[in-house]
Amino acid sequence: MLAAFLMFTVSANADPIELITNGGFESGSLAGWGVNNAGSGNWFADTGTTTPQSGNLTVGPHSGNWFAVSDQSGPGQHVLSQIFTVPGLADSVILTFSMFVNDLDAGPIFGAPNFCYNCGVANQYGRVDILSAGAGAFDTGAGVLQNFFAGVDAGPDPHNYTNYLFDITSLVGAGGTFALRFGEVDNQFFFNMGVDDVSIAFEPVPEPTSLLLLGSGLAGLAGIRKKKKLSKKA
Repeated sequence: MLAAFLMFTVSANADPIELITNGGFESGSLAGWGVNNAGSGNWFADTGTTTPQSGNLTVGPHSGNWFAVSDQSGPGQHVLSQIFTVPGLADSVILTFSMFVNDLDAGPIFGAPNFCYNCGVANQYGRVDILSAGAGAFDTGAGVLQNFFAGVDAGPDPHNYTNYLFDITSLVGAGGTFALRFGEVDNQFFFNMGVDDVSIAFEPVPEPTSLLLLGSGLAGLAGIRKKKKLSKKA
């Protein structure tokens, strides 16, 4: 009975709250996301296995029918980002996404302190960051709260997806507004960064009333078990 009560208490807590809109891109668009570009190229919602501008091969969507992919016909830098708000003190905040990074050059090449394409040096790689709410789209300085990926996938293209999971509770769990950024720079040759199934799942800290009810329930169950033992002895 105690186990059943505990299971009920856990299940009575709210399911994790999804903080990302259109994380699977199944709207057939980049709705909910911000796009910032410099130079040639863009981010696209795509459904096929050839990129929209350069016609390079990809593995297509990770799940469903759509995914987001960067593509270009010349040097550029491209950001896909979404602002999200952690609505209160978190018990946990989990970031997950599936991503491939196809570099048709020999990269990664970290040729500049930021990911600019026109700094006069070779610079070609992809990155994933959590930014402060007021950070610029191409910020690689103080606005970057944490970097989770910087580089390219190793081996021959096109790459399959890699599934990523990060516990970001210590970073954003106090609450507030932040931005998730997928970004890339390419000034050497074609570069395609694909993203799908993006999620930030927020679980709030249990309310004091819930904890009080849990404590009261456990105390009540303990009392019932004690009475049963005494009645058996009698």
